[in-house]
Amino acid sequence: MRKKLSVSIFLITVLIVCASYYLYPRKGTLNNFLFSNYNKENIEEIEIRSTSGGEDKTIKDKIEINDILFNLSKIKLIQHYGSISNRSKGSYNIYIYDKNSISAEVTIQGKEYISIANNINNSNKEYRIIENTLDLDYINKLISQ
Repeated sequence: MRKKLSVSIFLITVLIVCASYYLYPRKGTLNNFLFSNYNKENIEEIEIRSTSGGEDKTIKDKIEINDILFNLSKIKLIQHYGSISNRSKGSYNIYIYDKNSISAEVTIQGKEYISIANNINNSNKEYRIIENTLDLDYINKLISQ
């Protein structure tokens, strides 16, 4: 009887530790979450679309693509498990193409949230922007050029 109780307590403890690790929000940059398993050199095109103004821009120049990735990679994020469905007003969609197919989509929702749909590993995750590291003026400038 005592042995069964010890085994039960041990299994419950292991389950709690595993669940805590899995649900603990991860912190990092957009670079960490998007390009950890992907080579940036394979990117051939970036398309940026504004949902509020209907503007869009396609970038194929490698130097400009690297500049955009450098600026976006500095955005600090923390994984978010809540709902972000009501926060899509004024969002930007950034499509990253690899050999004419979309390999990733980054959706910036206001100044607070980012969703990353990564077609390479079939994941879709939401993040909250921390430390006010998103420069919307930079994105607006890219679209208006």
